[in-house]
Amino acid sequence: MPRFIRRTPVALLVVLTGVLAGCSSPKPAFEKEDFAQSDTYSRTVSAGSAAACDAGRRALLSQGYNIDRFESARVTGHKNFQAEDGQHTQISFNIECAADSGSNERATVFANAVQDRYSIKRTANSASVGVSVLGQVSMPFGASDDSLVKTASQTVARPQFYDGFFQLLQRFLPDAQAASAPQPAPASRAKAPPPKPAQAEPAASPDAPADTLNPAAAGSPAAGAAKDAPADAGKNPPAGSPPPAAAPAATPANAGSGAAEPSSSPAAAPPSAPATPEAAR
Repeated sequence: MPRFIRRTPVALLVVLTGVLAGCSSPKPAFEKEDFAQSDTYSRTVSAGSAAACDAGRRALLSQGYNIDRFESARVTGHKNFQAEDGQHTQISFNIECAADSGSNERATVFANAVQDRYSIKRTANSASVGVSVLGQVSMPFGASDDSLVKTASQTVARPQFYDGFFQLLQRFLPDAQAASAPQPAPASRAKAPPPKPAQAEPAASPDAPADTLNPAAAGSPAAGAAKDAPADAGKNPPAGSPPPAAAPAATPANAGSGAAEPSSSPAAAPPSAPATPEAAR
């Protein structure tokens, strides 16, 4: 009996220690998530979704982020860091833009960043050497391969981190709006009508032959009129007109030499028609 009494307090102490340890264990992370209303990860801007995402892209580029994907409603990028203890950290930034109205004048920008931690893992390489008596023997040569292994991943929840991002987004928003605004179409130039082909000028009619009978009147306008006159104008003169006078015969320059040359005077005009009886009266 005395021994039983002494062991009872020890057993109770062990049970109480286990109960207290179970109560003091940290709760899982999902139990802390209560979806409380907060503006840490979102902001509303007075711009369209395309302009808002473009401003977010410019904000990430201004801080040294590499853009992995850029669309009218989504942007993703990352940035690498290295601590003094050899730990490597990468921040992956995600931006989503949603329009709030059909007029495309307001949009909500959602942003979240994930921090991934990596450590260097070195793997030693060894080679196998075959020996006829001993078989295959593995002998290390001291070579190693270094690779990064992810050790932790956590969403950034610090409000100051997102406040700085949204301030940069507001700074680049006017430039993004100007870039996304539709550009006016260039004024179309009126096409000039094609030049009309030059009309060919009528061929100049050859000059009328000179009037050998009346050289003085060959170049006068009366000569052209006489050319257009009917051919039988001299045959049937109007009644009562005087008969045309015969042109005097030209005296040849070498009349005294005795050489007979053809006369250059025109032939005598035909006799006029007899006057009508009425004209004789």
